[in-house]
Amino acid sequence: MSDPIIAVVGATGAVGRQIIASLQLHDVEPEQVRFFSSDRTEAEELDYEEETFPTEQVGPESFRGVQVVILAVPVELAKPLALQAQLSGAWVVDTSGAFRVDPAVPLVAPGVNDGVLDRPFTGRIVSIAHPATQALLSVLQPLRAKFGLAFADATMLFGTATRGQAGQDQLSKQTAALMNGKDPDIEVFPYRIGFNIIPAVGNFEGPLCDGERQVLIEAARIWSGEALPALTATTLTVPTYHGITLIISAHLNHPVDADGVRALFKEEAGLKVIDDPAQQLYPMPMLTTDDASTHVGRVRALGTRVQLVACTDNVFRLADTAVDLALELADRT
Repeated sequence: MSDPIIAVVGATGAVGRQIIASLQLHDVEPEQVRFFSSDRTEAEELDYEEETFPTEQVGPESFRGVQVVILAVPVELAKPLALQAQLSGAWVVDTSGAFRVDPAVPLVAPGVNDGVLDRPFTGRIVSIAHPATQALLSVLQPLRAKFGLAFADATMLFGTATRGQAGQDQLSKQTAALMNGKDPDIEVFPYRIGFNIIPAVGNFEGPLCDGERQVLIEAARIWSGEALPALTATTLTVPTYHGITLIISAHLNHPVDADGVRALFKEEAGLKVIDDPAQQLYPMPMLTTDDASTHVGRVRALGTRVQLVACTDNVFRLADTAVDLALELADRT
């Protein structure tokens, strides 16, 4: 079989650029990649290894001969593009969340539901769980398996990358304006995010915002068919760029101690224990940059209750997962 062709749609956005970097880290050759901009952005030139590639606009025949299409575009663009790519015979890896609640589309959370793609499913579209869901379940899964999990609550602090490059640009512009004594423009978020915290991620439907609802729905899908523990989540948007920080409180079925929890986490390939507060060592978003693992620390245990802090680089994690899946799917007929 010849080397697969992988197309990235939305290549000029924050996630798209990280996907390009991850493709290079996976030694995907320049002749195996094609880059497309979303219809919201103008064409640009992108560097890949020592070559420069122009981005293309998606047309009716764009995906002909492409084995895998990675979508890093807004939700409203992802669905028609995914169907177009599927009709062209390509596999689709969607990072947008457009298919996360679709029971016909596999939802992948690496390290949590490995093997989900080995089960029969229709179509050629695969969705990636939100990085916040991945991080939360990667921490809770080993606790649940070892001690049983009755209930867990997570407070999640989302950086501005949750709104893509536009969110990060908004933070930069607002911070500069405020530092210069000017009133900042408010465009991407409902209130200014510079020097502020917004106690929500996305819009509200009832008492839950989009960020909270998607984590709970995805967790239920990923853990479907099993006795589900009760989960609650609160999400906030904070004035950082990349990174999600989780403050987790888990109530187990059996008593534990902090050392036992740390030892359990150290056995998990997707977790990195950073936990020596006396030496000022604990998880922080800046330490997770370009790291697909979830950092855990500040572990405290009392009886059956465990509290801890976890951090993940949401953009890198999403991009790296997308490339891993693309390479796996490229080997399928």
